[in-house]
Amino acid sequence: MIKTPEDLMKLHTEAISASQAVVAKTIEGFEKLAELNLKAAGETLAQQTEQLKALMAVKDPQSAARLLSDMAKPSTDVLTTWAKDFYQLSSQTGAELVALAEKQIADGQKQLGTAVDLLAKNAPAGSEGAVQVVRNAVTAAAAACDQAFKATRQMADQAQATVATAAKAARKAA
Repeated sequence: MIKTPEDLMKLHTEAISASQAVVAKTIEGFEKLAELNLKAAGETLAQQTEQLKALMAVKDPQSAARLLSDMAKPSTDVLTTWAKDFYQLSSQTGAELVALAEKQIADGQKQLGTAVDLLAKNAPAGSEGAVQVVRNAVTAAAAACDQAFKATRQMADQAQATVATAAKAARKAA
């Protein structure tokens, strides 16, 4: 509960720190994504360079046709690896951002609980019912947040399992 200007400054400082943590995690995720894309681009360039060298070394039309046919087939290994790495990166970054959000929500719930306790302590006689309604509402909101986070985690776990299954299937097909 904010009682003094120092309490307000502390609250603002905590909010700024939380915002900076979210921005830092987001930037870190974008940096990793850029690295992943640069790595994939480099691998693709190297593969294309090797294919071009092989094509230039061909001596007869039949070998050239066979090589061009092979080159026309998409490389599922590179794409599958990139997709898997992208998914892992986005999942990791998302999980870190969710953890930050959960911490912020937990801190906010704690502050709200403290405020309700202070309200109850300073409430006029006969307002116990109203205070209890507020406490029940705060408890219900906290439970709803917890349920939402649990459901989100379950969905993320299911999505991860689906992606893992699809990646295995793609590797077997390739």
